[in-house]
Amino acid sequence: ISISPSDVEKKLVDDQRGGYCWEQNTLLRMALEELGYKVMPVMCRVRWGQADDSDCEGPNTPFDHLALIVRIQTPPDGKSNCFLADVGFAGTNSIHPINLGIGDEQQDFPEGLFRVVPSKHDDFHVIELRVVKKKNTDPEVDEQEQEWRPLYEWREESAPWVDQECSNWYSCTYPTHLFTTSFFICKLVSTGDGDERHHISNDQYVIRKGYGVDKEVITEQIKERERLMYLVVEVFGINLDGVETEGIDRFLS
Repeated sequence: ISISPSDVEKKLVDDQRGGYCWEQNTLLRMALEELGYKVMPVMCRVRWGQADDSDCEGPNTPFDHLALIVRIQTPPDGKSNCFLADVGFAGTNSIHPINLGIGDEQQDFPEGLFRVVPSKHDDFHVIELRVVKKKNTDPEVDEQEQEWRPLYEWREESAPWVDQECSNWYSCTYPTHLFTTSFFICKLVSTGDGDERHHISNDQYVIRKGYGVDKEVITEQIKERERLMYLVVEVFGINLDGVETEGIDRFLS
């Protein structure tokens, strides 16, 4: 998968093909810089769904995610002018920019509550999502438990282009990587009742409305190729004209 600016623009804009973090955030960077913002690409270690590595000799995940730190003109009140921008982390991330200048103060967005704190690894920061769930399966009992779960971590160091290319190549070619061993697609859909997150993971089509204990989750098992193709084109808006689709259904049950 190429992440050269011209190839990314052609695939995502002209051909309407969609892409993953290395492509989505490359396109976002191009747009922001065209608008005059100063943008620093940062490579990230994914922590979501990973075992805690704080007691290990070193991290247990590679740099296989790309995010952006965006600097805007210093406002009159003197507050921080740096934000974390990321439109490529799929189902659990905030599509809204995260303020990096308010310490560990929680930030409330339609996708949930987020905060940025120092990582357990020196010189790194980590973005965390507050996960809230019911402690009791009895619908009459309103007991909740919550915890902060890390999404990914980064250090404030601009990622050279050559490093981005190497990490992108690893992400899309390594035999056991998520992106070479599964089918995944995600889209944020705006409705009259608010935003919905739609995603397909292998044979599961999921619609999530809201967050926390009050969220509504609708799940469908995709059993036929025709249904998968319909969802990809009509719901997720991916243009498959002239694209080889043999094997697109190989992860269906």
